[in-house]
Amino acid sequence: MRDIYVDEQTGVLINKLGITDAEKLRRVESDLTIVRLKQILETPDFEYSRDALLMLHKHMFEDIYPFAGEIRKIDIEKSEKMLSGFPMIFSGSENISKNLQKVFKEQEVDFNRNKNEVAQALARFMSSIWEIHPFREGNTRSIITYMMKYARHNELNLDEALLLNSFAYIRNALVMYVYQEPKYLDKIILDSIERGISL
Repeated sequence: MRDIYVDEQTGVLINKLGITDAEKLRRVESDLTIVRLKQILETPDFEYSRDALLMLHKHMFEDIYPFAGEIRKIDIEKSEKMLSGFPMIFSGSENISKNLQKVFKEQEVDFNRNKNEVAQALARFMSSIWEIHPFREGNTRSIITYMMKYARHNELNLDEALLLNSFAYIRNALVMYVYQEPKYLDKIILDSIERGISL
């Protein structure tokens, strides 16, 4: 199946900046989204909903991608280093909206539990969304940012710097979580809670 989000001639994601080199796009995307991410975290508004997650993605990526904030329209799979190249197969495009609604309905976090239980619940919430992979690009960053706003809204002080400096680790931990190894994601979220308490 053709990837409608990729330019057929360059093999690079179609973007608003006209960039045709994948590495340059990666660098520019990283620079622009970190600015947007900080803006998002500075705004106090928060809504626990699928639509709020979509709006967050739109705000973070709207300078770069024409599909920002949109649920992907194609099925995707990605080869994963953590799985020795074995592909991750994400939710079928026709089921994304329904599956997201289910996560938001069934996995709301009880922030009154002890820190270990809260960390595990946040990890489960994040991994459930990540396994759906609602967007063509930018899933991990959007989910981490949404989770941080979710915690802030519920007056849970995280060490956000730890999370923001650990995108690659968290992405690998999400892969492992899907394959029944939750300890890595649980641990970094618990660490961010424990460090946040002492800030």
